[in-house]
Amino acid sequence: MSSLRMVDYNAAKEVIERLRVNVPGSIIESERMLQERDRILEAAEAEAVRIIEQAKRRAQEILNNDALVSAARQEAERIIVDSQRSAQQRRDEADRYAARVLEELAEKLRIITKQVDNGLELLRQNLELNNDDPPQR
Repeated sequence: MSSLRMVDYNAAKEVIERLRVNVPGSIIESERMLQERDRILEAAEAEAVRIIEQAKRRAQEILNNDALVSAARQEAERIIVDSQRSAQQRRDEADRYAARVLEELAEKLRIITKQVDNGLELLRQNLELNNDDPPQR
């Protein structure tokens, strides 16, 4: 009895190659999805800031005219509320998109994990079979 075990080289090489190809691709895909979500969120935030600034400028222009002061305040508030609602909707859409993509990625990772587990189980079974064989002289 020794701590050394025999493993079929080709089977082990194939399992390792599958892991090398599948796992990094999944990680890259998840990073890409997260970057896409961040990009969408940044765009939504930039759009919200632009809309709010536009609303403030418009409100200031309207406030300069004494006859339209009341209407200008109401319009400014409406524009700000609309822009905040629009920004929130964009954030919600980006979050839903990211959640869907991450769920798909999680499923892919579960499949890969199952494949890895199956490969490990196969290797363990091969090792057990090799250990159960009588030593050759």
